[in-house]
Amino acid sequence: MIVPLFPLPNVVLFPKTPMPLYIFEERYRIMVKEAIAGNRELVIALLRGNAETGHTNVSAVHDIACLGKIETYEELKDGKYNIVVIGMHRVRIVREIQHSPYRLVEVEKLEEKVSDERSNEVIDRQNHLGSLFARFTELATGVKQQAWELMPQLDFESLVNMVAMTLNLAIEQKQELLEIDETAQRCEMLIPVLQQQLDTLILVRRFEHIKPENPHLN
Repeated sequence: MIVPLFPLPNVVLFPKTPMPLYIFEERYRIMVKEAIAGNRELVIALLRGNAETGHTNVSAVHDIACLGKIETYEELKDGKYNIVVIGMHRVRIVREIQHSPYRLVEVEKLEEKVSDERSNEVIDRQNHLGSLFARFTELATGVKQQAWELMPQLDFESLVNMVAMTLNLAIEQKQELLEIDETAQRCEMLIPVLQQQLDTLILVRRFEHIKPENPHLN
């Protein structure tokens, strides 16, 4: 499969999750315009830590990436775009195809190890992660009902990947999560991280009303 490559320094896209993007660079405006005219697919890959965004060598990006599809788009008056890309599935970048002004790559689809969503083990993991995430979302946004209503609508993989996308993690940690080929294992890695961030948020909310009498002395 040959698809356009969109290398980014601070974004990891996961399957079954949405990602809003603002497209302003000329070559990527052309890429998005041509993708919209075609099948709307592109690969979002994380640039390696020591790579500049201008690098054209495929080794400058992680070879495990996510194939996405432009779900919605808005073309602005100056030719720039607001788009929302939905992750479809994980891919491995095999090689780069010479192309200009943007880059094309050949990719192969990576199969996700499917979890039996009817098993007690998966149900327990999903309920645990879902309850933690709903509580986290409630405290972070102040909206309770919306978070709890969202949980039943997500299958196990969608929930796990949504948490991975949402949590405040180092970008390399998110890349490591993307490279895991089993949803259950990705979930196991996320639960303690989410619990820690939830505990921190609870502590912040508990004491945020306390203010020093004279803040200038602190």
